Amino acid sequence: MKNALRNFALQITIPVLCGLVALNAILVWKNLKLTQRATAHRVEASEVQTDISTVIVDLQDMETGQRGYLVTGDSSYLQPYNDANGRLGDHFAKLRSRLAGKTVHERSLETHLESLADSMMAEMKETIRFREAGYRHRAFLIVNSNRGKELMDEARASLRALSSAQAGDIAKYDREMRESFGRMVKESALASCILLLVTVTAFAAFSNYRKRLELRYAQQTEELRATRLQVDRFTSTIFHDFRALVLQMRSYADALLDVYGGYLPRQGEEKAECIQDGAGQMNRLLDDLSKDLPSEASAEEAEIRLLERMSA
Repeated sequence: MKNALRNFALQITIPVLCGLVALNAILVWKNLKLTQRATAHRVEASEVQTDISTVIVDLQDMETGQRGYLVTGDSSYLQPYNDANGRLGDHFAKLRSRLAGKTVHERSLETHLESLADSMMAEMKETIRFREAGYRHRAFLIVNSNRGKELMDEARASLRALSSAQAGDIAKYDREMRESFGRMVKESALASCILLLVTVTAFAAFSNYRKRLELRYAQQTEELRATRLQVDRFTSTIFHDFRALVLQMRSYADALLDVYGGYLPRQGEEKAECIQDGAGQMNRLLDDLSKDLPSEASAEEAEIRLLERMSA
């Protein structure tokens, strides 16, 4: 029973090792996928932060260009306003696209921000139109109403809320990446320790099994040599005794024919000649058998081949 259990354990060692290697690879792959997902989300949140920053810059450039033109009346001050006005639509489109998979609150903040930007742009266009028409006082009355400042403050508040949400997402994804990486290291280390333990145990078991096979091989070799020696002795004894008996029978037949050949009836003489011929044939057969007997070296080679087949 113990030998059967030991053999079964040796047979399942290699599949167990392969299974542990596969399990380790699966755990590493799983945690890498989680890390990649968290990294992708973090990059997306960082890109949203960048889009928020570009929108803030666009609104500030538009406000700066408007105020400079209203004060100086120099149209060159409208260059930042015109550039930012041309970029703002694209930047809002990118921001809206990146927020499509976000929460409802974040999407509502973006929608409200676009509405505020439209109101700000409408007010800026109106003041610029009045200034271009020469109604500088009317333009400044609109500015002094603080409507533009209120819209800008509200837009900044919406942008800060969006930026804060993205900062929270970045912190969450950073935490997930750290946790996933730490879990990957722990699981991989644990699986590697188990794999190392099983490998060492397997090598020790195989080494012990090899030693037991060598011991069994040596024992079987000695037993086979002892058996062969007994068989050789038995064969030699039978061979020589039987040859002696055959030679004795032939000598009796020869003596019978030489001494009493003239007194024997014809049938008796024929029987004696048959015994003589049979003894000669048996003697020649023994000679042939002695030639066919294996030598000691060939017998040892046969023993080694037999033991190898038995061990296998």
